[in-house]
Amino acid sequence: MPFLVSLADGLPLEDPSYWIIASRRASGLQPNTLSNELRFLAHLYVWGDARRIGVVERIREGRFFTLQELIDLVDACGRPVSSVAAQIPLGQSVSDLTKGRQSKRFVRSGEKGKRLSTIISFVEFISAEVLLSLAAWPVRRDRYAESRDLCLSLLRGHKRGASRHSKSNLNPPQGLSSEDSERLRQVIVPNHPDNPFRPEVQYRNYLIVRLLLELGMRRGELLGIKVGDCAINASSTIELHRRPDDPDDPRAYKPATKTLPRKLSVRPELAELVFKLVLEDRNVMVGSSRHPFLIVNHRDGAPMSLSNVNKIMEALRTRVPGLPIELAPHLLRHTWNDEFSVLATQKNVDPEMEIKFRMYLMGWRSEETARIYLRRTTIRRANETLNEMQSKLILPFRSHNGPFS
Repeated sequence: MPFLVSLADGLPLEDPSYWIIASRRASGLQPNTLSNELRFLAHLYVWGDARRIGVVERIREGRFFTLQELIDLVDACGRPVSSVAAQIPLGQSVSDLTKGRQSKRFVRSGEKGKRLSTIISFVEFISAEVLLSLAAWPVRRDRYAESRDLCLSLLRGHKRGASRHSKSNLNPPQGLSSEDSERLRQVIVPNHPDNPFRPEVQYRNYLIVRLLLELGMRRGELLGIKVGDCAINASSTIELHRRPDDPDDPRAYKPATKTLPRKLSVRPELAELVFKLVLEDRNVMVGSSRHPFLIVNHRDGAPMSLSNVNKIMEALRTRVPGLPIELAPHLLRHTWNDEFSVLATQKNVDPEMEIKFRMYLMGWRSEETARIYLRRTTIRRANETLNEMQSKLILPFRSHNGPFS
């Protein structure tokens, strides 16, 4: 369980710990997600220390933040935490600190939006406790609620602004090109002359890439698959489960299924590869009988770590000519979504049904995540139409001296 600790004494901060356990952990969020949210929340505390503002004291007293302070906090959320902590001298007023910001580096608007969302959640939770404690004093309660609502409303407005300016709206995520995808599928086959891996791990790595490409799962979901999750029969399936704090998992940094649990159909050829991995590869490794996980290290049979999956991708992109330098596990998830979009277009799948299919297969709760890839399809088809339209409108160019060629 992650906690936000004080640099002064190394102890967990009380209010963030209360929030992360009672609100966020209770919502079923995975430890990795909780760690990220605490890092986002740290921005609020670092900003408060830089401004000599006790953020929790302000919230509990009902003073919250002035408009100038809120604008400054939003600006701080758009910069690296090191910039807020190290480049802003302590003791200066907020008005002094609003000068000379042109040279400071900024983070992506999506990152800024996540920080603001986390801060909003924290302020809501801590202030809700205060609001409930004032039930016996209606006048004080109403005055506190008015200040609370105004503060949260301003923060939400800035959060929406960060979301609207996110680059993902203009450049939706995209996977490998068809040429790069085909190259990857070729070199990862065992015994291929360009396969960069030792013979004893080639089959395992081949299956890892196949599962990521053909099922579109995250690397954490891949490493969370247990042998019992694989039903190899006439209608083979692989189940992806959420297992926070799994007692069967000995890894210090446990892979997590961030998305919803789901059962995915597996075609016979891929199912046979999984079956072969279990019988001929995994079961002969010393140490693999101590745990139920499908993907293991060849050295000791222990469950594979997240960093090892990254190393597999690093070896592919650095040692295989023709593969892009940005090759990473999550890029294969984007590749799956690109191929799904093409297939949906070919089969004339209704856009709303495409969203529902994608939400289930990817395990997403929100339609908005699925619509990101639908926007990419829209952009691609719109540009194809534009290019076709331009080709029909081409007219010969004539200069004063005759036709231009």
